[in-house]
Amino acid sequence: MNTSTRSARIHGSGNRTTWQRFSRALFNSFTVAALSVATCNTAVSADMNKTLYFGLEVPETGFDPAEYSDQYSNIIIAQMMEPMLTFDYLSRPARVVPQTAEAMPVVTDGGKTYTIRIRKGIYFADDPAFGGKKRELTAQDYLYSLQRLTDPTTKRPNAWLLRGKIVGLDEKLAASKKSGRFDPSTPVEGLKTLDRYTLQIKLIKPDYNLNYILAMTTTAALAQEVVDKYGKVDIGAHPVGTGPYQLEKWERGHRTVLVANPNYRGMVYEPPVDATGVDQTVMAELRGRKLPQIGRIDLRVMENGQAQWLGFLRGDTDIHYRVGPEYALQSAPGGKLKPQYLKRGIKAFRVLEPELTYNMFNMEDEVVGGYTPDKVALRRAFAMTYNTLKEAMVARSGQAMEASGPWGPGIVGYDPNFRNPLHAYNPARANAILDTYGYKDVDGDGYRERPDGKPLEITYLGTTAGGKRDLEELMEQAFKAIKIRLRTEKTSFPDQIQRKQNGKYQLTGAAWGADFPDVENFLQLLYGPNCREGNDACFKLKEYDDLYREISQMPDSPERQEKVMRMVRLVSAYAPWNFNVHRVRTHMEHSWATGFLTHPVDHVKFMYYDIDPAKREAYKKQQ
Repeated sequence: MNTSTRSARIHGSGNRTTWQRFSRALFNSFTVAALSVATCNTAVSADMNKTLYFGLEVPETGFDPAEYSDQYSNIIIAQMMEPMLTFDYLSRPARVVPQTAEAMPVVTDGGKTYTIRIRKGIYFADDPAFGGKKRELTAQDYLYSLQRLTDPTTKRPNAWLLRGKIVGLDEKLAASKKSGRFDPSTPVEGLKTLDRYTLQIKLIKPDYNLNYILAMTTTAALAQEVVDKYGKVDIGAHPVGTGPYQLEKWERGHRTVLVANPNYRGMVYEPPVDATGVDQTVMAELRGRKLPQIGRIDLRVMENGQAQWLGFLRGDTDIHYRVGPEYALQSAPGGKLKPQYLKRGIKAFRVLEPELTYNMFNMEDEVVGGYTPDKVALRRAFAMTYNTLKEAMVARSGQAMEASGPWGPGIVGYDPNFRNPLHAYNPARANAILDTYGYKDVDGDGYRERPDGKPLEITYLGTTAGGKRDLEELMEQAFKAIKIRLRTEKTSFPDQIQRKQNGKYQLTGAAWGADFPDVENFLQLLYGPNCREGNDACFKLKEYDDLYREISQMPDSPERQEKVMRMVRLVSAYAPWNFNVHRVRTHMEHSWATGFLTHPVDHVKFMYYDIDPAKREAYKKQQ
C-alpha cells in the first residue's frame, strides 16, 4: 500500500481523512523556479517574544553535518545551515529549488559539469572565529564543506555522496589516506571555484541524483575559520551557518534552544509558479508573511511516549511531531480525530513515510556474519521467525505496514508489488533450515550450539529510549522459537549509532528515512566500499557492488529497475538485514500554531511556522 507523502489533514469533515496513493512519479525532478526572496532582515521579521515548544522523541548526537547523519541531529542542523539547493516547502511531488544559489545549476558536458552561482550578500551568523567581522558566504565555503564530507582521516558516514563521482577527488583521498593528512580547502579538477561566487563540479560520469544531493543538509556550508577554531572534537557543538536560526543553548541529549539569526537575509514564501499539489491551507497561512516568524525555538528531548502525549494535550508543546502509535490510534482511529480533540482545535497530519525499519547483522562478526551457507542459514532463520506483521499491528498499534525489501515506499525504484518469500514468517521452516546446517542442541540444555559445537549466543544491541518493550519481546520470541540464546544490551541512542559505525555489535535495530527520493539512497547502505561509512552492516558482495555502480549512473528506466530488483533479491538471499516495517506517522498541532506541514524528505522547517502565544495561554488556563 502506497500513500501520498503530502500529509492528509485530519479534520471533522471526512473529505481529507484518507491517504492518497503514491504514483510512480511521486517525486518530480528539478525546477528552475526560485523561492521568492525578500530583502527583509530576520531581526525585523522574527518576533522574539514568540517561543515555539517542540519535542524530539530521540536525543540528537551533534551538529556537524559531516559527522552526524541521524535524523534528529539533522532536524536541528537544517535550521542553522544551508545547502546550495533545497526542497520547496509545499510542492508535492517534492521538487528541488535554489536556496543560497542564484538559480538551479547550469548542466553541460552531457550531464557531467555543473556550474552553480552563489547569491551575493548572504552572511554567516556571528561567531568569534570571524574576529568581529561579518563573514560572507562564498563558493569556496562549499568547495571546502563538500570535500570535508569525504575526509579519509576521519570517519565520515556521508562520504558515499561524493566518493567515486568527482574528477580527481578519489586520487586526492587515496593520497591523503596514505599520508594521514587531508586539506579540504584545496581544489581538485572536478571541484573548484571559478570566481568568488561560482562553483564548478565535474563528474566522472553523469549522476542523475546530484541535485538531490546538493539539497541535503549534509552538503550545507561551513566556514573553514569555524572548523579551525573549534577543531574536530568540538566543532559538533558549534554550528555556525547562514540559516534562519542559530544555537543559543545546548544541553546535550536534553534540550536545544535556537534563536533567530540576525544576519539571515529573510524571505517571503511563494511556491514555484508551476508547482502542483500545493497545500492550500498552509499556503493561505504563509502568503505575504516575512519568514522566519518565531524568534525562539525550544526543543526538548521527550523519549517517553506518554509524557509527549500528555504534554501536548496540556499545551506544553505547540506541535506534536510523531505522535506515538498507541496515542495516534487512540485519538484518531481510522484516520479521524475524535470529537474531544476536534473541540480542542487540534489539527492532525497522517503520512506513510518513505522510510524503513530493519534489524541488522554485523557481517564481520564471527558468529552471525559471513557468506558461507551456514551463516546465511542462521540469518534467514531469524528473518523467518521475527513476526513483522505482529510488529506492525500490535507493537506499532497498526500504524505501520510490513516491508519486503531494503527501501522506503514511494521513491523511484520502489516496487510495491514485490513480496519477499525468504523473509516470510515460518518458524517451522526456520528450524528445519538450522537443523540442516548443523545448528543443533548438542548438550541437551534446550538451546542450539554452532555447527562446530561451540556455544551459540547472540547479543542484541538496543536503546534505552522508552516504548521499546513490545519490540524487545518480539525479538525474544523470535529467538525462543529457533532455540537460540539471546542477550539484550541497552545503550543510549547516540552511543548505539557510534557502536554501529565502529562495528561493535552483533545484531541491532535501525531505521532509514529517504534523504532524497531515489532507491540509491537506500541501496548505498549495503554497498561494500561504504563499510562503516553508511554501510554499518559491512555487507560486501561483488555482484551487488557491481550492480550498485551501474544503477548509480543510470536514469530511471526499465533496464535500471531490472538491476535494482536483482540487488533487492541478493540482499534478501544473504539476509544482512531483516526488513521490518514502513511506519505510518501522525503529527499534530494546536489551533494556535500555523504553517506546519511535514515534508517527505525535508522533514521539519521551523522558519515556516507561527504561533499565537495569547491563544496558547488561554488554552492552558482551561486545562
